[in-house]
Amino acid sequence: MAAKELNRLPLAIRAVTFDLWLTLIWDSKELEEYRRLRRLVNFHRFAMKFAKDNGNGTKDFNFNRVRLALEELEVRIKGLYDRGLDVHPDDRGRMLFDILRIRLPRKNAQHIYERAGEILSNSGYRTRFPNVNPEAKPTLRALKEENPEVKIGLVSNAARSAATYRRILRSYGISEYFDSLTISCEVGFLKPRKEIFDAALHSLRVKPQDALHVGDLFRADIVGAASLGMNAALYTGLWHKYAHYMIPGEHIPNDFKPPSSSTIITEISSLKDTVELARKLR
Repeated sequence: MAAKELNRLPLAIRAVTFDLWLTLIWDSKELEEYRRLRRLVNFHRFAMKFAKDNGNGTKDFNFNRVRLALEELEVRIKGLYDRGLDVHPDDRGRMLFDILRIRLPRKNAQHIYERAGEILSNSGYRTRFPNVNPEAKPTLRALKEENPEVKIGLVSNAARSAATYRRILRSYGISEYFDSLTISCEVGFLKPRKEIFDAALHSLRVKPQDALHVGDLFRADIVGAASLGMNAALYTGLWHKYAHYMIPGEHIPNDFKPPSSSTIITEISSLKDTVELARKLR
């Protein structure tokens, strides 16, 4: 096990939460481009009939127009990201229709926004899934075997619904291990905001000091979890995938101190080390 443990006190770990991307799964550039294309094609097809009702011809309402609208949506959402906020898929659908200047009948608008949100969430995730960390299933299984009462949760900064990610996890045979999925776009807050961790703990019905969070980003996962009083482990096992995102991994600084002196903060290079860490914290 790694390496930078600032404290070690006997604790009763009742829950373990995991980050999703670059902790349990990762994507390739090819898959990301595939999903981007599916989102464009599927939303264009869906919105076409409403564009016609607004007097737009099929020539005017083309792929390029939708592509530009999706790019504008990303810009607007990034402005919210910078404030630690996130947007529900249904609201993303509403924002897209606003950007495209397509007016919807009031009585059907909410249903259409919900359907648009489903398209944005599911496009590209029906048959082609991200790569799964080969350590994920053995680790989750071992945690449940070690203590069947332990709760396992997911806490992720992600733009798609929990239902979409639940289906992805099911395809890997690991959905059954998760008692809750807490996704930023559904709770409205991004890690490292306390609110998203608080929502996860509330769904698992555990106190912060009784939980361990595992994730690959120091600021989002470690600082965020520790700020609420959770124990946290920085997982570095998939950092070699960061080259795809052109970002370096950030280790826990030697002078980092969590708000609570009883909080355990450490680094692990193998996901399976989670089991040993949880055992020592029990």
